[in-house]
Amino acid sequence: MEENDEERRALIHKFYQIYRPLQKRHSLRYHMHFDIYGNNLIEIWEYEGDRKGRCICKVKEDTEIACYQRAIEMLKNHSGKEIVENEKRAG
Repeated sequence: MEENDEERRALIHKFYQIYRPLQKRHSLRYHMHFDIYGNNLIEIWEYEGDRKGRCICKVKEDTEIACYQRAIEMLKNHSGKEIVENEKRAG
């Protein structure tokens, strides 16, 4: 159990390291739900003011750890696309 707790803490830390800079740039908000029945969800939405915009991440997994792992992958992909888009604009 301790190993899972360490992995969980490390994934949560990594998630926020990736999420926070994107959150500021794109007015992101998240909704998370975790329970013992396997109803685990992470959603991340872009906002314009108070209006909900595009969903950039919606993850449903059996475990909280799997949810964070998948959300991290999706955020990395999102930030990677942002870097490519910025390079195209600059070029």
